[in-house]
Amino acid sequence: MENYKYFEQEGDKYHLKAQFVFIAFIGGLCIIAGLATAFTIGTTDKANRWIGYGIALLGAMALLRLTSKTAIDMGSRQILLKKNLFSAEVAYSLDNFETFLVAKTVSIFGITMNATASMILNINGEEKLLMLNQSVFSTAPLNNMINEAMHIMKIEDHI
Repeated sequence: MENYKYFEQEGDKYHLKAQFVFIAFIGGLCIIAGLATAFTIGTTDKANRWIGYGIALLGAMALLRLTSKTAIDMGSRQILLKKNLFSAEVAYSLDNFETFLVAKTVSIFGITMNATASMILNINGEEKLLMLNQSVFSTAPLNNMINEAMHIMKIEDHI
């Protein structure tokens, strides 16, 4: 049994660890900012109050991401994905796997503002992207997570 930084092994299943600190920080920040806007600036202006409520709602939706679960099941050769507490778990066959993708948004000053690691599947000729993780300012953690996933899936690194 190997020791992975981004995955927890349970038999033939490898569970992707949740990004608790990152998601909780972003979600909490949005909730606090939204409620502060709604109950300070929004007390004199209805539009600002509704904008504050909207920002707080986005924060709550971000916190809902903490309930998502992603697992690589090598026993049944599937990716198991549950987007949040209210959605059902969906299984995707590893036979449909094409590649991984790390996409980043760079600001005008060359700073990586957001990066996303996704798994690309080809299901009956249609491309399906499964978001695995996100990061801010750096793509290195996402690349490391993908390297671990490739090792778990027994895919050789051709890079």
